[in-house]
Amino acid sequence: MAWSKLALLLVLLLCTVDASAKEKSGGKKGKKGKKVICPSQLSAEDLDRVPGNSTSNILNRLLVTYDSRIRPNFQGIPVEDKVNIFINSFGSIQETTMDYRVNIFLRQRWNDPRLRLPTDFKSDALTVDPKMFQCLWKPDLFFANEKNANFHDVTQENLLLFIYRNGDVLISMRLSITLSCPLDLRLFPMDTQLCKIQLESYGYTTKDLVFMWQSGDPVQMDEIALPQFDVKQEDIKYSNCTKFYAGTGYYTCVEVIFTLRRQVGFYLMGVYAPTLLIVVLSWLSFWINPDASAARVPLGILSVLSLSSECTSLASELPKVSYVKAIDVWMIACLLYGFGSLVEYAVVQVMLNSPKRIEAEKARMAKKEKEKEKEAKKTPSKTPNTINGTGGTPIHVSTLQVVETRCKKVCTSKSDLRSNDFSIVGSLPRDFELSNFDCYGKPIEVNNGLGKSKNKNNKKPPPAKPVIPSAAKRVDLYARALFPFTFLFFNVIYWSVYL
Repeated sequence: MAWSKLALLLVLLLCTVDASAKEKSGGKKGKKGKKVICPSQLSAEDLDRVPGNSTSNILNRLLVTYDSRIRPNFQGIPVEDKVNIFINSFGSIQETTMDYRVNIFLRQRWNDPRLRLPTDFKSDALTVDPKMFQCLWKPDLFFANEKNANFHDVTQENLLLFIYRNGDVLISMRLSITLSCPLDLRLFPMDTQLCKIQLESYGYTTKDLVFMWQSGDPVQMDEIALPQFDVKQEDIKYSNCTKFYAGTGYYTCVEVIFTLRRQVGFYLMGVYAPTLLIVVLSWLSFWINPDASAARVPLGILSVLSLSSECTSLASELPKVSYVKAIDVWMIACLLYGFGSLVEYAVVQVMLNSPKRIEAEKARMAKKEKEKEKEAKKTPSKTPNTINGTGGTPIHVSTLQVVETRCKKVCTSKSDLRSNDFSIVGSLPRDFELSNFDCYGKPIEVNNGLGKSKNKNNKKPPPAKPVIPSAAKRVDLYARALFPFTFLFFNVIYWSVYL
């Protein structure tokens, strides 16, 4: 008994939920797609209730016998549908998906003799509720290169419907459309793209319906600023794109072509300038000492890694096309120059560590030193060798100072030393003059011309400098000129071709 009651409660609960869901869905449908009752579906009694002198009665008389399933001039001349577009906004081009988005007012105007206003209607045009659009025949226009589209219904359906006295029908609707635009990126980012909007008939052949652009400027737009492109009113072109499909025939089609010129400023500041500086930075290694590998190798590797990172980030923003783009040529050239600086240092290192080249360099340096010594011996000394011009025993100035010190310790005439008269030096024994010991047998310091003692020569000599072959220096010297000049030549060719 308890189980049966529980099952009954569950059934009642499910029925309640189902009913509420249907109510909600029905409410939504009624809000968006409420069925419109056309005058041709009204009964005679309903038509009689409308006052005879009212606009509603005129509209009822026009549509009471109207059949929206049949086109105007049936089995006669084709209907001419004049189209024009007003562009509210123009979205940026997406290179990865090759499409763009626009928000437009699409306007169509055609003549339907069945909708001529009666003579008792005073106005030249009748503004009709957009819901009555469902009661009229309309061209089956669609966008041939459309990817996604939607109508706008906030706060009401963005739809306008006019009926003119001569039977012309004008409709205007607001649409947001995503359109495909095949891009040719061979000149990217100095490229110019042509993007189209194609309006085509889906079911009516050219025997029944013909699209044509309205005279004047059929596509109007305010001044539009795109992030990367320039689009101008004078660059818009119009053409006929009527298509033939085997088995069904010719279908009318018109298209508008936008010429979009890319602004290269963003890529100059974001790609070209940084990569140019990185390449120049890699050349600094040519001025660093060849044996400073701790400085040169990281500089070259950093340059190559930075350029590789820039190439990767740029490739992620562009479609994977099979041809080479202009910016690819630039990035490849920069990578080659960065890699070339590393290869250049590898060549320098090979020469730097070559035993044959090191021995040859040492021999060359020794030969040069010998030549200098020979030249020094051949050159006569310009320093006078006599003391006070007396023609005494030649002696060096530093030796003279030693003699003076020693003479002070010897029992000689102190008055002569105070007066700096060194004429007595010539009378001293030669071995006494050149000895490094004083009269008491203690060693003395003999100073050179700079005032430094000879005892300092006993210190350890500084470590010998590494021998750098002249061939390695020549490679760096040639690279300093070759890399900048070839890169400059590449820039001249690159910008003259792609600009």
